Amino acid sequence: MAIRILSVDDDQSLQELVLMHLALQGFEAKAAANGEEAISLLEHESFDLILLDLEMPKMDGLEVLRYIKIRRINVRPIMLTGADNLLALNECAHWGAFDYLPKPYNFHELMNSIERVLAEEVHTG
Repeated sequence: MAIRILSVDDDQSLQELVLMHLALQGFEAKAAANGEEAISLLEHESFDLILLDLEMPKMDGLEVLRYIKIRRINVRPIMLTGADNLLALNECAHWGAFDYLPKPYNFHELMNSIERVLAEEVHTG
């Protein structure tokens, strides 16, 4: 069974590129253009990992991250951001982000992060 990844980013051209690369690596990937779309997908489907842009219109990545944690949705978040905001990154770690990648990132960095996060053992409780 393929690993399912939800990619959430308001940058459509980047989103298309990420989805193409993930598919080439054998992942089953879906896209959401903002946090509201991401939550709608998370409510109806299960994913192993979520690539979550921190800064988006309507609902930002931190709000989605909080939703995931509060609802105890079993998905591993990787935060993506162009902002160099240490406070926001600490907040993301507090709310359960497994990793963080600064934008712009290359596909090699993204794959390393995905592999590292998928290899981590999840401790619940």
